[in-house]
Amino acid sequence: MTAQHHMTRSADEDPATEVIPRFDERAAGAAPTGARAAAPAEPSPAVQPATGGPHLALLRPARVVAVTGAIAALLAIAHFGAAVYGIGRPGFEIPGPIRLGNELNISTWFSSAMHLGNAAILALIAATSVRRERWRWILLSLACAVVAMDETAANHEQIGWIIHTTFGTSGLLTYAWIIPASVLVLVVAALCLPMLLRRPGSWTVVAGAAVFLFGAVGLEAVGGLVFEQTGDVHAFGYNLLAGAEETCEMAGLVIAMAGLLRMAGGSGLRIAGTFVDGSR
Repeated sequence: MTAQHHMTRSADEDPATEVIPRFDERAAGAAPTGARAAAPAEPSPAVQPATGGPHLALLRPARVVAVTGAIAALLAIAHFGAAVYGIGRPGFEIPGPIRLGNELNISTWFSSAMHLGNAAILALIAATSVRRERWRWILLSLACAVVAMDETAANHEQIGWIIHTTFGTSGLLTYAWIIPASVLVLVVAALCLPMLLRRPGSWTVVAGAAVFLFGAVGLEAVGGLVFEQTGDVHAFGYNLLAGAEETCEMAGLVIAMAGLLRMAGGSGLRIAGTFVDGSR
């Protein structure tokens, strides 16, 4: 992580930067008649203003996406490789730490960290957004933070079990937590999607969210149907389905983070300037 206090990139190339104009003595008005104008002080070389607006470059999106994508790929390869290795070996089980679909393992930690990272980026965007939209960015940030907590606490499993036993859900709704989760996703999308689409990188974020939801909701529903019919979470078919679900979730998080980093500051995450609302 590096901090760059002087950037050579101009403000026109960086939409997240606002140029702070210098004070012009001539624009402040002429000196009173008879008064001698003070000689301008020679600027110190140590405090020369940087070209363009002030920047604080914290990280580079390309590197972040490459590292997180590589981690997700390694976790998926480990799971599917172990699943293939177990074919024809009775009693073999994918080791818990690398088994996608398990709770409290490496992939759970990684997904939780990714959700927290996205929550942090959304909070930074909220801090520089126009006031009338700020609460929506905060809502998105809080939603990511809550999902990060749920990844490790597995509260959705408990909620799903309560709904399943109370209403007797079955088939694609065996994992019944997807019912309230889908409703909440639709509400948040209705509130925030129009605002989101006005930002650069928005369609990358939408694509990432779609991939994540395809795994988290779509494949989860299919997994519930398969589990209801077989009841064997160690079967090869179920492990393939669980691996595909978690892989989609991790891939969606990586794609969404790439879009959020682009949204936050172009070529690097920069805390500077304000967002100009193009809808006005």
